[in-house]
Amino acid sequence: MKGQTLNVLVAKTLYQHKKGLGGRDSIAPYDGMLFLFPFSRKEGFVMRDKKFPIDIIWFDNGRVVDIAPNLPLDSAPEEQLRRYYPRVNANVVLELPAGWATARGLKIGDVLTVRP
Repeated sequence: MKGQTLNVLVAKTLYQHKKGLGGRDSIAPYDGMLFLFPFSRKEGFVMRDKKFPIDIIWFDNGRVVDIAPNLPLDSAPEEQLRRYYPRVNANVVLELPAGWATARGLKIGDVLTVRP
């Protein structure tokens, strides 16, 4: 994984944070979606309107702090959607295709560098 570059969508608005990858048939042509937060916290994510499974990776100050791999689709009503939270605070979240983290051996403690 070292030296790998990802081309990701960046959720910049509150609407984009809520919608995420929901409603899309695939992530393509991007590799994933990045969510940046102004401070570290336990931000929860749901599989709202997702049409494909994903991995969610939480980072704090560039270091992987938690991974939720191969999350299944969820068609429950909004108030019943399962929420996924990191075990510790994080300030960056990356959504990638299901299996990405496992296929590359990503683990807690790995480092991510975000470049504009």
